[in-house]
Amino acid sequence: MKQIDLARFQKSRESRVEAGGHGFTIRRPTSLDVVRARSTGSVGIDFTLAYVVGWDQVNESDLLPGGDPEPVAFDADLFRAWVAERPDLWGPLSTAVMEAYQRHEEATEARGKA
Repeated sequence: MKQIDLARFQKSRESRVEAGGHGFTIRRPTSLDVVRARSTGSVGIDFTLAYVVGWDQVNESDLLPGGDPEPVAFDADLFRAWVAERPDLWGPLSTAVMEAYQRHEEATEARGKA
């Protein structure tokens, strides 16, 4: 019997998006995540940005004045603090997360009708 671990399953929900000259890895919310958020009225910027799970093309100099032009490892808390100062990223990242969810829902519905 084949086994799939959680990391591989989570990875299957990921995609990459470009925004503000940087690359970001987003993870599609599950249907349950969206239903819960909608029921509490919490589908918004904080909800969608929670699904950013990685970055590339982000250097220390992007985060700190006078920082080195060296890549920085992704850290969720650091990302949230940085993106709070980058309103130019809010729309593109939120749109990408919700579009990933919508594409999945459409594909699921299409498979159900096949």
